[in-house]
Amino acid sequence: MGRLDGKVIVLSAAAQGIGRASALAFAKEGAKVIATDINGEKLKELNETPGIQTYTLDVTKKEDVAAFAATIDKVDVLFNLAGFVHHGTILDCEEADWDFSFNRVAVSEVLMVNKKHPQTPVFLR
Repeated sequence: MGRLDGKVIVLSAAAQGIGRASALAFAKEGAKVIATDINGEKLKELNETPGIQTYTLDVTKKEDVAAFAATIDKVDVLFNLAGFVHHGTILDCEEADWDFSFNRVAVSEVLMVNKKHPQTPVFLR
């Protein structure tokens, strides 16, 4: 019996790195993991892992997040990992770079939290 048996975990940016490692660890502990990522091809590598269900999702698109949220009945943990690191200094950062980074990190978290209806704990709404 795992420490996360019966828990449903939604994870963004799960195709590689920390997101992938987290998805695998959560599934190993018995959670039902719904792993999302914008990179559907890379995400497919998790399809054969017991306990992991994958969903290609751009977490910066409000309509896509709303459609995804409508497919989920229960969420115990929402683990937002989507991010972007701009290489260079702030002097090298164009407005488009800033907008992309901000949308990937901050806006995506707001969209994911706001779309999980009343099931999202009050402190996250």
